Parts: sequence; structure tokens; C-alpha cells
Amino acid sequence: MLRKLFYLAIIIAICFSFYRQILVKAQEYVDQHAQEEWAPKIQLYIGKVYSFARDYVQAEKTFQMLRKKYPKSKYASKAQWMIASIYETKEDYLRAKAEYEKFIKDYPTDEYVRKADDKLRIYSLFKEDQK
Repeated sequence: MLRKLFYLAIIIAICFSFYRQILVKAQEYVDQHAQEEWAPKIQLYIGKVYSFARDYVQAEKTFQMLRKKYPKSKYASKAQWMIASIYETKEDYLRAKAEYEKFIKDYPTDEYVRKADDKLRIYSLFKEDQK
């Protein structure tokens, strides 16, 4: 059992060492097929992988790119939600608040508006000078 866990850890380490190269290639593929119906969904998943790997700068860039390239896509709202979540994860609550406000403004009919509203109510309990 311990040997299997060791091998699994090695495989995961190898995957993480190559994740950036894989995502760059995936992004190039999406860019080459930007007009395809599946492109915004793949763009979202690329951003989620960056976020999972804690590469928040690249994750945010990827989500912003999705919003810009596919503003009418159903994945644009998910990208905005992820941007707000990144700032929340980084404990930059003022920026998270601004991004959730943007989410509500830009996607008022999205299923997550109520959650965003709840988060804003929580943030309103903090003083403006706090993170």
C-alpha cells in the first residue's frame, strides 16, 4: 500500500511539473478554435486548473480572457464568479467584494446572485479599511 502511495505521489508531482506546459498548449488549441461552441467551456476549465494549482495570476488572466472573448457565453458569469472567489481565497476581501458586486451587476439573473448577495452582506460587516 505504501509503495502504491509513493508511486501515486510521483505521478502527481510529474503532472504538476508539466501542468503549465499542458495548459499553455490547451490555450493555444482553444485560441486556434475560438469560434467552436466548446471553446468558452474549455477556457473556463483551463482557468479552474490554474486556480486549483494556486496560480491565481494566470487563473484570473484566463477568466478575464473568457469574459472578454465570450461575453454572451453562459460561462462568462462563471468566470466572473471565479475571479471573485480568487480574491476571497487570497483574503483580499475588498477586491472580492468589488468582484461580487460586478458579478451581480453584470449577471443579475444568474443562479449564484443570491450567494453573491449573501457574501456582500457578510463583507458589509467589515470596516472599509480592513482586508
